[in-house]
Amino acid sequence: MTQLEYVKDYWAAERAKNLDKILDHFHEEAEFVSPTMKLQGRAQVAEFYRGMIGGFKEILVTPVNSVEAGDSIAVEYLARLVRNTGEVREARGFNLFVFKDGRFHKLHCYFNPADF
Repeated sequence: MTQLEYVKDYWAAERAKNLDKILDHFHEEAEFVSPTMKLQGRAQVAEFYRGMIGGFKEILVTPVNSVEAGDSIAVEYLARLVRNTGEVREARGFNLFVFKDGRFHKLHCYFNPADF
């Protein structure tokens, strides 16, 4: 599986709201950084995703562009999120994924928090 295919599989797991499959993509020592938080380790990533998948009816992330270099891939995306209240949010951003042992070791997310 290519790095981009792996990222798409991760976003498919988000769309399915399948916590176990989402977490399978992360290395045990994963670092997850966004404009609003910094998580260390798969346990903290799991706590974040429990809240995220519980707060949205729909999560759809579509890759637009990507660039790979060695063990990293940067992916620009469009996201469509539907909150449990029915409110639709659309966002654009990019994620930098760094792999270790075939899983996400670092995930750095760049987006406008107001879009979410």
